[in-house]
Amino acid sequence: MELTRFGACPLCGSARIRRYRTGSFDPAQLESDHFRITDSRYGSLWNLDRCRDCTYVFANPAPDAATVEGFYRGLVDDEYDEESRGREKNFATVLRRLKRLCPPGNRLLDVGAASGIFMNLAADAGYAVDGIEPSRYLCREAEARTGRKVFCGTLSTFPPVEPYAVITLLDLIEHVTEPNGLLAAVSARLQTGGLVVLVTPDIGSLAARLSGRRWWHFRVAHINFFNRRSATRLLERHGLEIVRRRRYAWHFTPYYLLTRLFPGLRHRAALQKWFKRVHLKLQLFDSWEIYARKV
Repeated sequence: MELTRFGACPLCGSARIRRYRTGSFDPAQLESDHFRITDSRYGSLWNLDRCRDCTYVFANPAPDAATVEGFYRGLVDDEYDEESRGREKNFATVLRRLKRLCPPGNRLLDVGAASGIFMNLAADAGYAVDGIEPSRYLCREAEARTGRKVFCGTLSTFPPVEPYAVITLLDLIEHVTEPNGLLAAVSARLQTGGLVVLVTPDIGSLAARLSGRRWWHFRVAHINFFNRRSATRLLERHGLEIVRRRRYAWHFTPYYLLTRLFPGLRHRAALQKWFKRVHLKLQLFDSWEIYARKV
């Protein structure tokens, strides 16, 4: 695996960076399975540095983009849709807020579409939806769910089309090695006055500070982290003005939560029968849901 070492902050360019967390795994041993959305190996850390000026937290050294994309191309996550009803509830909340800022009928691009849950909801609401997803497995799942062709790749390889009114980055930006490059590409694909919808973990949250190394967002797939200040700086750098910022809430079944903590319980049939019937709203105040308009 190729690793890139940064001598300065890749977000703001400051040389005032210092070690934030020491890594807990050997990057040479990684494979696609470590990048599953449902991976429960919490506390899996890259060597993380923090910029003392803009507060951005990033893997240093970091894997190169081509290597990460290769992992995602081969990713198979057959557990992801087990929580599809809960994920629909998560995304339905985003969609309700989006409709107040940009009404249905507009063109929407979902980057990192996974199995197409948000795409399907947005299309049903009346948006003209396109999706991008690097995992071949999840592309097939998304196409089966939505009946639409999903571009199997990344935004950097997505063919040129007319600008979009909305681009969604739901639980995506923490997975990429070059968030500046991603936001530059997003801004270029967005029409003036269009919206970016961003959902990402908040490393400055109380939950993150109290959990320490065991914070559930510390996992192999998460390569960088933002707080309120650094997320604002990233968006403003690319001509995106925040118009709404909220805390993102999660909906999970008790079964999913228990098996994240105790994987051996997945084999208990009785647990599946009873604990998959209920959905819980989990608000840990440790993720941002941000709506930003291109000026």
